[in-house]
Amino acid sequence: MMAKTTTIFCGNNFVNVDFPDHTRILKAPVHDDFLEDPRKAVVDAVRNPLGMKPLKELVKAGSRVMIAFDDLAVPVPPVYPSIDNRQIAIEAIIDELYAAGVRKKDIVLVCANGLHRMWKRSEIAMILGNRIMKEFSLGQIVGHDGEDPENLLHLGLTENGLDVEVNRLLVEADQAIYVNVNWVPFNGGWKSTMIGLGTYRVIQHIHNNEIYVDEAPASCMEPHRNMLHSRIREMGHHFSQYMASQGKKVFQVETMINNMVPGKMCNVYAGDVDQVHEKTLAFLIKHHTLAVKGQSDVLVFGLPDFMPYSIGTIINPILVARMGLGYLFSNYMNMPLVRKGGVLILTNPLIDQCDPIHHPSYVTFWNEGFARTRDARQLYDIFAGEYAHRPEFVHKYRYGYGFHGVHPVQAYATTIYPKLYLGKVFAAGCTDAKVAEKLEWEPFASVESAIEGARKLLGRDITITYVVLPPFFTPMVEA
Repeated sequence: MMAKTTTIFCGNNFVNVDFPDHTRILKAPVHDDFLEDPRKAVVDAVRNPLGMKPLKELVKAGSRVMIAFDDLAVPVPPVYPSIDNRQIAIEAIIDELYAAGVRKKDIVLVCANGLHRMWKRSEIAMILGNRIMKEFSLGQIVGHDGEDPENLLHLGLTENGLDVEVNRLLVEADQAIYVNVNWVPFNGGWKSTMIGLGTYRVIQHIHNNEIYVDEAPASCMEPHRNMLHSRIREMGHHFSQYMASQGKKVFQVETMINNMVPGKMCNVYAGDVDQVHEKTLAFLIKHHTLAVKGQSDVLVFGLPDFMPYSIGTIINPILVARMGLGYLFSNYMNMPLVRKGGVLILTNPLIDQCDPIHHPSYVTFWNEGFARTRDARQLYDIFAGEYAHRPEFVHKYRYGYGFHGVHPVQAYATTIYPKLYLGKVFAAGCTDAKVAEKLEWEPFASVESAIEGARKLLGRDITITYVVLPPFFTPMVEA
């Protein structure tokens, strides 16, 4: 007997899958609450912040203010055409600044794109809205350039030798403000400034072989157990101590969206980075996690042709691998949904394509790197440093709207632990077996045939879990 036919993502299309009747199907706990007056909530938050004075008391006439904000990589799926949280929050913050005597000419807005690509003005307008785009000049709305030596400051090493290097404006402004949007525990906190306004010298410490081999099984959705997050906090606290010596402190504004599509603002906290983020994490864990009992032999995800790094462009095989292994397999608390040695089934056509404008180093990495080796650890060791500094990649990052040269190497490094943990990765709905072979996945025509392949590998009585996404949520898995 078969379970009811289920429709799941497969690239830009959907496919109907007949799962076995014993399949465990996990769906998000629906969180569709939202703030009736989000602007008022932001104003209340910045006037009653956690661990800091109200924003109006931190600035005055003549104060130079930097407002940094998350880039278009979040949230996924995008919330448009709804009004973006960042627009609502920044408009309210600007009015608070004006009321405190801050002049418009002393405010600069910085898109914290880290090593992501620069965003065109028309794209940033999707975040900030018409009022802000019209109110501020070209030079007052800028992208973070992690390769511009004149606008970067290296603030030394942490106690464990981690570089702290950030956008100069973050340090030199009289008051730095960061506005983000959160719907998963992976984002927010010190990650906002240290990574969003950081450089390769910083980000190399959190995206490397050591992190992705030694850290597991604590996932990136578990900030208090995960090495990546502990290193970011260490950098943030080093930076915070430096800022304190200058009599300054970052004013963090964290907005949360519900997990429905499109998401709307459902909460907001402001003030001290650590105190704000603790509140944010507690809220997200309460509303966006699902208690799950036990692991499965087989785990199934439908992969659409969009993810954080394909916004405004097309997806490519490396991004599919990043999404399936680095994000979805790794989206858990306590332990993975699939047992060690189990099978992960991902549905995607695996088209051999790549955008040479927005993903220039991805094209080279896919052709040059994978011709050298298929081992993600070796690929990182061989190509990370070279691609990070290759002149044409640096130029395309700074001036050509391309992702940073090292980005594909770091993205693919997130597959290291999943591939060590899993017995097999099956690509259901694959239309190009050569792509699957390069990724070291096994191609199947359908989910049903992939499940049959898992039975041959693991036995007839396998347990199967299918995770329905979106809406997004994080499974909290107990033995």
